Amino acid sequence: MGKRGGTKHMKRIAVPKAVPITDKKSNTWIIKPRPGPHGMRKCMALGVLLRDVLKAAGSLREANRILASRKVLVDGSVRTDRKFPVGLMDIVSLPESGKHYHITVDWKGRLVPKEMDEKKTGSKLLKVVKKHTSKGGKITLTFHDGRNMSADNNVKVGDSIVLKLPEGTMASHLKLESGSRCLVQEGKHSGKLVTLREIIKRKAGERPEALVEDKSGSFETVLEYLFVVGKDFGVAE
Repeated sequence: MGKRGGTKHMKRIAVPKAVPITDKKSNTWIIKPRPGPHGMRKCMALGVLLRDVLKAAGSLREANRILASRKVLVDGSVRTDRKFPVGLMDIVSLPESGKHYHITVDWKGRLVPKEMDEKKTGSKLLKVVKKHTSKGGKITLTFHDGRNMSADNNVKVGDSIVLKLPEGTMASHLKLESGSRCLVQEGKHSGKLVTLREIIKRKAGERPEALVEDKSGSFETVLEYLFVVGKDFGVAE
């Protein structure tokens, strides 16, 4: 009988584009993230973040020891699994060293940790990717990291919310509209902070686009690539 299900292993040479490692031929294998908050193509394992990206551990054994001692927090919760998936906008804290990071993207579309002030670790940005009416007529939102939350009908797909951590409650709502400050999370303009000027509707079957502007000028991108982040994102981190 043939093998069923996916593989538990991942070769270093085959890591997704989102994983920010350059030494793909130094070793054969790399930690494969478990199924969880982020899709496989848009996340990296927590052990990879600690060892290969932040260099907080010199080896996988050392990373396991750090995690086992409950010294790593993701979105305000202790995580001990080296395979836990970390993705866009996650807040990773190493309290013992006083280091705190939020995960964003660079110009190549790779996930990169940006150091942040501890005062800002009490909230996280979430993008609304789906909205439906559940049993009882309640409006339920699904976010880019897999969370679900009940809300009113004022929140639309494409909008963002500010989530309080670790409580998991909504603090504020950021609309996807003209004048919104957004992060381009995919495409050739990935990593740019832009201002949305106009949403461009296309004919049926084509994805809507957006006219945006940054310091270098204006350009068009796919509307789906925009993540509303607000005016304070990336300022004085």
